[in-house]
Amino acid sequence: MKSYIITIADNKLSMAKAVECQNSALKYGYKPQIFVATTPKDDPISIFKKENLSTEKFKDQYSKLEPALSCFLSHRNVWKKCVETNEHTLVLEHDAIFKNYIPPSVRKHDFVNLGKPSFGRYKKPDTIGIYELFSKAGGYMPGAHGYIISPDGANRLLKHSYKNPAPADLFLNKTDFPWMMECYPWPIEAEDTFTTIQNENGCKAKHNYNDQYKII
Repeated sequence: MKSYIITIADNKLSMAKAVECQNSALKYGYKPQIFVATTPKDDPISIFKKENLSTEKFKDQYSKLEPALSCFLSHRNVWKKCVETNEHTLVLEHDAIFKNYIPPSVRKHDFVNLGKPSFGRYKKPDTIGIYELFSKAGGYMPGAHGYIISPDGANRLLKHSYKNPAPADLFLNKTDFPWMMECYPWPIEAEDTFTTIQNENGCKAKHNYNDQYKII
């Protein structure tokens, strides 16, 4: 299974977190590669214009525009890679940490969230299994720090990205994609200590937010 860690290559904090992610993955036999993220230095607004993508849903009170656009483009580039390689692909953000093995049955699905919710209130089922997205009200992703996607699933996301682009964890939802699933218990958690995307308002609901949390 291909696996990638979306990483800001010229950011020391991001690289250090990615190494932590790799080390935690190795304990369970996984070897994710660094995937260089799109950043504001790449002029994401121009990329959106070139690909005829709307930026309207990225303009909110919780995040900074260009970093949020860059995050979406980074995930989108991994989806393109998934289609290109024609393999199920594990997508990780730099602050993802492995806590357990990934159930082999995830390969039966086109998309499975593997990440424990990293912000706000959430729900959990009574028994182990793979269910429709369940943890967040409204059917949204509980953060995009860890999920597995099939080539067909990635292709469908890419097609929809031209119609309704949005911040990654809002774009990925079971209203638009009722075939999205979620694994319980979650084998991956976010151990975030900083953000390059959210402002202070956007960080307050994060479970790891505290006085030492860095907003870059």
